[in-house]
Amino acid sequence: MRGFNGWWDGVIRWMIIGLMSLMTVIVFAQIFFRYVFNVPLGWSEELARFAFVWVSFMGASALMRVKEHINVTVFIDFMPARLRAACVLLANLCALICVYFFLVGGIELTRNEWAQLAPALQMPMGWVYIAIPVAATLMGVWVLLQTIESAQSLVRGK
Repeated sequence: MRGFNGWWDGVIRWMIIGLMSLMTVIVFAQIFFRYVFNVPLGWSEELARFAFVWVSFMGASALMRVKEHINVTVFIDFMPARLRAACVLLANLCALICVYFFLVGGIELTRNEWAQLAPALQMPMGWVYIAIPVAATLMGVWVLLQTIESAQSLVRGK
């Protein structure tokens, strides 16, 4: 399982790096064409915005994987290990419920947007919105694994 997780970490990391690089090149090209040639690129802002959407959602799922999402630990830090494990388990179960609604809503939104075309690129907006269910699926997997780990920790008393 660790090899599989490591592989996914690498895929997501390189996807984010590639999309950030693409955004940088596109925005630079837009600035260059606008101010040097006085011919703005009509599609560049849209493509950069779509890449940013994917970077945001993939980054959120990557943060969920390494437990780096925003969390308040001021109370948990002072709890005994067993109570801390119970709180983490409860938080993970709540996160699974949220990810479920995120996934279901993302699928519905993506399904509704396939017919709509992006104004400049003329591509289906579903390609942009599919980032939501993809990220939600990854988050669900990560949180499920963390929930299993938390339950095992609670049973062992650590």
